Amino acid sequence: MPSWFVFEPAKTAPGTLAAADKSVFVKDGFSLGAFLVTPVWLLWRKMWLVFLAWLALQVALAVLTTMLSLDQRAAGIVSLLVSLCFALEANALRSWTMRRQGWRFAGIASGQSLDEAEQRHFEGRSIASPNPPASGQVLPGHEFPGPWSSALGQSSGSPGVLGVFPEPYGTKP
Repeated sequence: MPSWFVFEPAKTAPGTLAAADKSVFVKDGFSLGAFLVTPVWLLWRKMWLVFLAWLALQVALAVLTTMLSLDQRAAGIVSLLVSLCFALEANALRSWTMRRQGWRFAGIASGQSLDEAEQRHFEGRSIASPNPPASGQVLPGHEFPGPWSSALGQSSGSPGVLGVFPEPYGTKP
């Protein structure tokens, strides 16, 4: 069963909705994108140091194949093997880069698909919600100005609540 490394951005508090919303799942294993279009994949992922190391390796391989006078077929096989090895380790290098950039490791999730892994990772976790508003306080965007305010529940002490819906941030009746 495939597994993913889960990272949360450093700018968010652990276990909050913001951290969960911006979490990144990095698949453990072979990366087809890194195999097919390595430089584009590295630059898209903002893996600058790894890109420079890959570029230096490519230059070193070109110099080495020229110095050893390898034919085109042998040089192609060597290049293919290097690309294959890189694609096997690309996501591990991505995880290393994310940790170096300050991302927090939040765990490992497994599942047949990314959706299943996300579901498994977040189920059973309590996500901290924002502080509930004080009694009688109206949430931004939940104001009901004008003559409709009493019909929409404003005068009943339930700000932003319409009809029989439960109280915001409260328990259901």
